[in-house]
Amino acid sequence: MSIEENKQTEAHGDLDPAQQDLRAYEVSDEESTVFSAPEAHRDKVAKSPKLKKMIFSAVAFVTVVAIAITVAITLPPLIDENNTSSDSQIDPPMMSSSLFDNVDRVTLIREDAKVEFTLTTVTTVSKDDNGKEVTETSEEWALKDVDPSLTSYSTIDNTVTSFMQQHYTKKVSNDKNDGNDYGFDKPVYKVDFYEKGSDKVYFSLLIGGENPTKSGRYATTTLDNAVYFIAGVSEFYQYQKIATDFVEPESIPAISKDSEYTDNNFNEGTLVMCDKMLLSGKNFGSEYTVVSQDNDNITEFTSYKITSPVSRAANDENIGNIVALFSYGIDSDGCYSYTNTEADRVKFGLDNPDFQVVIYVGNIKRSLKLTLQDDGYYAAYYADCKTIMKINPSSVVPASYDRGDLFYDLLFIENITNASAVTVEADGEKITFDIFTEYDEEAQKDSLSVVKYKGNELTMLNFQNYYSYLTLITAVSYDEYDTSDIKPSTVLTITHKDGTSTVVKYFKITSARYQVETNGVKMGLISASDHNRVMKYARNVAEDKTYNAR
Repeated sequence: MSIEENKQTEAHGDLDPAQQDLRAYEVSDEESTVFSAPEAHRDKVAKSPKLKKMIFSAVAFVTVVAIAITVAITLPPLIDENNTSSDSQIDPPMMSSSLFDNVDRVTLIREDAKVEFTLTTVTTVSKDDNGKEVTETSEEWALKDVDPSLTSYSTIDNTVTSFMQQHYTKKVSNDKNDGNDYGFDKPVYKVDFYEKGSDKVYFSLLIGGENPTKSGRYATTTLDNAVYFIAGVSEFYQYQKIATDFVEPESIPAISKDSEYTDNNFNEGTLVMCDKMLLSGKNFGSEYTVVSQDNDNITEFTSYKITSPVSRAANDENIGNIVALFSYGIDSDGCYSYTNTEADRVKFGLDNPDFQVVIYVGNIKRSLKLTLQDDGYYAAYYADCKTIMKINPSSVVPASYDRGDLFYDLLFIENITNASAVTVEADGEKITFDIFTEYDEEAQKDSLSVVKYKGNELTMLNFQNYYSYLTLITAVSYDEYDTSDIKPSTVLTITHKDGTSTVVKYFKITSARYQVETNGVKMGLISASDHNRVMKYARNVAEDKTYNAR
């Protein structure tokens, strides 16, 4: 062997000749009324050269050969990473499987997280065909300091196994110190394997920087100096996991009928009504108490009412949606913490949640707290669950409700058959309609029979349409204003047969908005046009015209 050949052998080691090319820069790879219940050249042939040209070409050829030999001697041995062909269909593993017989702890380390796994002994007791107890033990990978019952064994096992069986696409170099920067001084991912019964790191797997075309990463181990190339960015999803990715998701259970006291709240075993709920949290500002409705004047319109901090009809649909959270249960998408201590609740804002509900069904009481997190999911605290759960917003839509969502949008609703008179006062003018009813044997309830103004009988349909209009005026917002120093522009009084009354007052807030207060409760703002029609339409009906006549 010549001196030059010996130099090449020493420089290249025993690499395959195909691995001695330059390092590659590869190309990367969604109307009720008050009278009834609302229901995709070929090559050119060269001429014979002249003698002078032939001599020049020969000299040029010798020069090119000499340069090529010099480059081959002086450049480090590198591989074409873009050439990922392999003699076998499965890429070879970086480490021998026998190494892991002496490993009982694995730690995944990266800049933003550290996840530790330990090999644990699991004992299971079962019975054979003869009823005799059989005890079996096995070794399973688990998260360090986490109750194994909260985690998915298969997910953990697959992850740890993927570290141990890390495959590579090509060997790049036999010397990680060959002068090239592979990023091993600050690896993106590092996996430490510990020797059994020891705190000593047995060996480590290091995943370094990306190759120039960002089609994969370089890898090495502390077992030798070899540098490997792992093609594809999807190869590293296991290294991106955090501890809570291994949770066996818990669920908030549905409320089920457990005694005769809850019969009226269920339909074919599914919860459909609650007796009471307390709603609080940052969304609401204060605690709201909602109870099942018992007011005879409005039970045909709503099933629930708010009793504090104000007294008003509740939004049946939205209250029903809150009840539904406990009708079918709520599945979580994971967890934020494997414990739900007070410290955990503070960390995820559950000490002052966005939404909190305490629901009462017969002798059953349940509580749920939800706070929106930066990742768009809700952290949930439910006392019977061991974790702080992670819940998709689509599963807990009511968690975004605010106080306005609790209110029935009609500002006063009363069945006219419970009234003896309706009075409208505005600008010194007063109009009173006297109401008369009779019992309907077929319907088994009172029905409107006669309406009079100043003793004169009016067309009943005109009055019915007017009263319906009044009750269908909805709030444009639920902002509240101090009206203690403002005189009401209009006052509507519904006098009941029992002598009690409902008084609705309209206060001008701006040229376009009037605040409605029913029996002193601020109900919301309505448009000026709706307010102006209260008296205007009353005049029409008093003159026995259609309510909206000009």
